Amino acid sequence: MARNVLMEEFHVSILVPSNLPAAEDDAIRRTLNNAGFRAALRRAAEQTVRQFPSLDKARVRLSR
Repeated sequence: MARNVLMEEFHVSILVPSNLPAAEDDAIRRTLNNAGFRAALRRAAEQTVRQFPSLDKARVRLSR
């Protein structure tokens, strides 16, 4: 039997203007691919979930 069940899934979309200069587009892409950025995003999601006691047993996972 499964140990965990997917209860809900949320998606974060990051939109940028289509006419950005290549250098800015590259800088954004590097940031989004940065492990530190993803870790900070995961921590923010975990901190938000932890504000609600009913979610004490919920686990947060960040995926791409």
